[in-house]
Amino acid sequence: MPVTLNVLEPESCDGCGLCCEGNGSPVVLYASNPRYPAQQPYRPPGLPQDLIDEIDFHFAGLFRGQESQEQCLWFDAENRVCKHYEWRPQVCHEYELGGYACLEKRRSCVES
Repeated sequence: MPVTLNVLEPESCDGCGLCCEGNGSPVVLYASNPRYPAQQPYRPPGLPQDLIDEIDFHFAGLFRGQESQEQCLWFDAENRVCKHYEWRPQVCHEYELGGYACLEKRRSCVES
């Protein structure tokens, strides 16, 4: 008889990063776009130029959903953390630890 394991409520995001995999790369919203002559509206003020250059290099001309869906550009898969956590997009801020999407993602990994 197969054993079914329950997904435990997570206490932190440390060492997880499942939400950074298979969901594209939300930072594509920060890419430069000629339609925005002034401040790019989705980019946080003060975003360092080296991060803007990295984003533009990877996503020039792409819109959300057109980027690789494998993992976020800023996801450090070895350490399972965001490389630029303090600059993460709003959607990442809103991804709720222990919320429905979080637990479903964890369940899919346990059941695989």
